[in-house]
Amino acid sequence: MSPLDTPPLYEDLKLLTEVSQLLTLLDLDNVMQKVISLMSSAVGATKASLFLHDGNNVDWDHIFLMRDLDPDQSIEVVQAVLDEGLAGWVMRNRQETIVYDTETDERWHKFPNDTNPVRSVLCVPFIHDDKVLAVLTLVHPEPNHFDEHHLRLLTIVANQATVAIRNAQLFNQVQQQQRQLEVILHAIPDILLVLDDGGRILMVNEPAKKLLSDNAEISRESMIGQDLLRYVDVDPAIATVQRIVSKTDHAHLRPFETRSERSQQDFLVTMSVWQNPGRKTAGFVVVMHDVTTLRDLHRFKDEMLKVVTHDLRSPVSLVISASEMLTYDMPPLEPDSSIPQYMDIIRQATERMQGLLDDLLRAETSALRPTDPSELIQAIVGDLQPLATKKSQKLETQVELAPDLMMIVDPMLMREAMENYVSNAIKYTRKKGRIVLHATTADNRFQFVVEDNGIGIAEEHLPHLFEPYYRVQRPETEDIEGYGVGLSLVKTIVERYKGGVWVESREGKGSRFGFWLPL
Repeated sequence: MSPLDTPPLYEDLKLLTEVSQLLTLLDLDNVMQKVISLMSSAVGATKASLFLHDGNNVDWDHIFLMRDLDPDQSIEVVQAVLDEGLAGWVMRNRQETIVYDTETDERWHKFPNDTNPVRSVLCVPFIHDDKVLAVLTLVHPEPNHFDEHHLRLLTIVANQATVAIRNAQLFNQVQQQQRQLEVILHAIPDILLVLDDGGRILMVNEPAKKLLSDNAEISRESMIGQDLLRYVDVDPAIATVQRIVSKTDHAHLRPFETRSERSQQDFLVTMSVWQNPGRKTAGFVVVMHDVTTLRDLHRFKDEMLKVVTHDLRSPVSLVISASEMLTYDMPPLEPDSSIPQYMDIIRQATERMQGLLDDLLRAETSALRPTDPSELIQAIVGDLQPLATKKSQKLETQVELAPDLMMIVDPMLMREAMENYVSNAIKYTRKKGRIVLHATTADNRFQFVVEDNGIGIAEEHLPHLFEPYYRVQRPETEDIEGYGVGLSLVKTIVERYKGGVWVESREGKGSRFGFWLPL
């Protein structure tokens, strides 16, 4: 190697060293300006342009042009060189190139009234992950200024600079996402906490800050890194959260409710685990939704329910007493008289109503216990048989259940659902009709179906039958009492136990109403 080769080689190595230092920079605009400066100086370019491209569109926030243009003009220039110019050719071919003389190379796009003389051009793509990330264009006013050595050198430099640009891009994206996240956190009215696996606070929004501290001078930033445990004494509402965090098993986190006596608020708390790439627990996300208004309404409803049920007990007791007195004071009746049967219906109905009121008053309406569905069906048939007999209807049962089958349900609610189906069938089936109660089990499900040969229902009404207060208006049903709430009540009860309801019907042929419950 001759002494004359040493200075260029030294300069090339110096350039590569300076480019490698770009990896320590994270500001995208600064990185792009450094790339332009270093690469322009290395080849003696007089002007340069650099813009980023994500594979589909130009990043208009990060373009550096050799002309002093306003934003609208910059967009026009970049779009023109992409469509018709050298930069577009480089992107499409993913290949660096030299224009020795713009007067003889059709790839160079000339702009009208351009006062900047350009005769030679060097254009290099920055390729990352098999996609063109950016395009750098360097120009000189004299022809044949750039040579193959310049092209090879800048190709090597571009490979290194691409990594620096990509790193700065990713850092810029992370910063944008963090700012977006902070805006979202400020907009969320719910209390939001992000904790690490040790219970230290990583992120906290303003509502959470107010829950954890009464001191307005304490900032959210000062809470970062603090242990949640230190705030349990401030508001015991987060004590349950702290206990869950301190446990070792977090496989089944379920929503729970807690109350802040300090702020007189009720919260529905949802906790979820976030994990690091190693699939190990890295921390928790805690969301506390204010349900105070809902709980106040619930408490008011409970109080009103107690008052109403208490007040209803007196008239029901009077009906029971009066029916008993009528039975004792009743004169001798004919052997075939139906009055004793009707009196018995009154007694059974009022006693059942009194039992319902007692259950409501004791707040035991949702008491789950093992229940024999066969016994429920027998009781329903016994209660409703007189109504069917009055219309000369046949009320039959086809029960195919295991003798020891027991369902964990509220028997009162389940009987209410079954009885609604049967009583509807009696009401909407003509005299001398037939009603069959089916009870079967299959696919780990209990299924109850009431089939009749009544008046049936037109197909367009079927999707709406389980909607509250929906009734089919027909001349033959005008005299039948009802408010359209029975079927919606069945649906509510059945869905409470994760089951489903269904109906099949043909007008003039009859109907099949059914529901299923998981066993």
